Amino acid sequence: MMKINIHTKLRFGLLTIWGILLCFAIIWSIEPQWLKDISSQGKFVEATESKLQGDELLRQSNFQEALAAYSHALEILPEMQSSQIGKAISLQQLGKSAQALKIYNTLLQNEPDKPWEIYYNLATIYESQRDKQNTIMALEKEIELSPEPFNSYVRLARLYFTSSEWKPALQYYHQAFEHKPDLQNDYLSTLRTEIVTYKKDEQLVNSIDNLLNNGFDQNIASLYYQKPYDEQLQKNPAIALIYNDAGFCYAMLGDLKSSLPFFRNAVKLQPDNPEYRQNLAKAEHDLKG
Repeated sequence: MMKINIHTKLRFGLLTIWGILLCFAIIWSIEPQWLKDISSQGKFVEATESKLQGDELLRQSNFQEALAAYSHALEILPEMQSSQIGKAISLQQLGKSAQALKIYNTLLQNEPDKPWEIYYNLATIYESQRDKQNTIMALEKEIELSPEPFNSYVRLARLYFTSSEWKPALQYYHQAFEHKPDLQNDYLSTLRTEIVTYKKDEQLVNSIDNLLNNGFDQNIASLYYQKPYDEQLQKNPAIALIYNDAGFCYAMLGDLKSSLPFFRNAVKLQPDNPEYRQNLAKAEHDLKG
């Protein structure tokens, strides 16, 4: 009787295990929504970890390992746009521009969340290939779509500046001044970027829209933030550079009087820069005759 009982229990145990396995097989085969959700969340977390690892490696200029990290993220979530962009940047830095262009163009065909980032990177590839026409096209598209187009205005201005095309260079420098980093522009551009980032959260998007509609409160900014923010901007050499370049454009066009305020601003921001001081001194000297 003892043997029979043991065998009966074993058979019952095996049948129970088999039944559980059968249940799991049926569940996996029909893929209920709750199981899909768990699987999707796990994939997203794993892909995000690889993507963030790629971002850090990219910051360290470790492009080969960054490429591997982004590629791993895309094996898990092939539709992850941020990893596709990171992979394209890594390929670009490794001299594989053709592969990077293919990724960017595929992304643009699929309505990316932030198309301006893609156009900005495309401009970098075209510029490295000395393709002026496509560089201009890509930067103009970035400006059209971007919530913060300052860098593209500067790049377009520099492109014309280095070609000694003073009038179009000056035109884009003036646009750059209108969009240059300051408390108001950075505040508004951040809100516009957040709308894209959180577009699926209707309540949050409505809140951001309200902030945009209310505009920028200069009184509050001046009271609490303006001074330390401006002090940080004083250390940004890019701002001084575009002031100097705009002044140089005016000088080359024969308008020395208009060049002076720009040269003075460049010297004010970077007083130890010998080129800026020399340009200002020459303009003042030539204007006196």
